[in-house]
Amino acid sequence: MITSVATVSLRLPIRTVRLFLRDLELHDLDAIHAYASDPEVTRYMFYGPRTEADTRDYLDRMIASQREVPRMVWELGVLLAGDRRLVGTCDLALEKPDEGDLGFIFSPDVWGRGYATEAARAMVRAGFEQLGLTRIVATCNVSNTASAHVLEKAGLQREATLEDHRFAKGVWWTSFMYAIQRDRWSAEAW
Repeated sequence: MITSVATVSLRLPIRTVRLFLRDLELHDLDAIHAYASDPEVTRYMFYGPRTEADTRDYLDRMIASQREVPRMVWELGVLLAGDRRLVGTCDLALEKPDEGDLGFIFSPDVWGRGYATEAARAMVRAGFEQLGLTRIVATCNVSNTASAHVLEKAGLQREATLEDHRFAKGVWWTSFMYAIQRDRWSAEAW
């Protein structure tokens, strides 16, 4: 049994049927900024839309996090397997040694094709099998039905509604809390 995140890491890249997940790189800036600067894409995010400077700062922080020991943030670029075009990111942030917080953001030109679900499932699997996590959690705005469906298809279950739990963009946010525990997860289901 894995007991410390200091001794484990993800084996990258992670490949799925249609996707390739890898560490972010400096040359990803333009692709990330294309969707991170879009008000519709960041509508349900606590930040954004991002300026080019904001995106550059984000990318610099994520690349720096790759060298941290122990590594606590696994923010991966999601590329289409065919042409290796970056279409989004999916992440696990380890806020506790045995728990990961799952998140994702994708370019609107690939919405509705199942890529977010495929990437989220891959991260859940990697979190349990490679990082030894016992629980994976996620939140999404109560109005963000698309993200709620992705989380449910990735195996997470809604556990709570967090009323006015975060102040961002000048308003209080109410979100759904989702989670899955390793003992309730089955790799064979995917």
